[in-house]
Amino acid sequence: MTDHFFDRMSEPSEVKSEIVRKYFWAWAKVIGPKARTRPARRMAYVDLFAGPGRYKDGTKSTPLLILERAIAEPEIAQMLETWFNDKDNAGKLQVEINALPGVGTLKFKPKVTDDQVNDALANSFRSWNVPTLFL
Repeated sequence: MTDHFFDRMSEPSEVKSEIVRKYFWAWAKVIGPKARTRPARRMAYVDLFAGPGRYKDGTKSTPLLILERAIAEPEIAQMLETWFNDKDNAGKLQVEINALPGVGTLKFKPKVTDDQVNDALANSFRSWNVPTLFL
């Protein structure tokens, strides 16, 4: 990755973000009703390479867009757990998430970490008993 990757959203990044957002909401509409019937009453979205949340030109990236939509949909806001990881950008992402209007209405505070993605991190998800979309 170059030092300028997050200056502005490239066309491939824009396409990826749109695909992920559309897929997530299609998934959430199918999984949400099922998740509500489970004891945990939750579902999760995990992005292990989340980035800083916003490009230098101000464009929001996928984590902020997913959270904004969840905030706007009260049923999802009460069920969605999010875990955003980025070894190099966790601090910037946390600042962007904290600045989102309505972020406090989410039942589960978004988790932001700066872990190295490896087998140990992947294995930490094995015990989850929650429908989860991983990116």
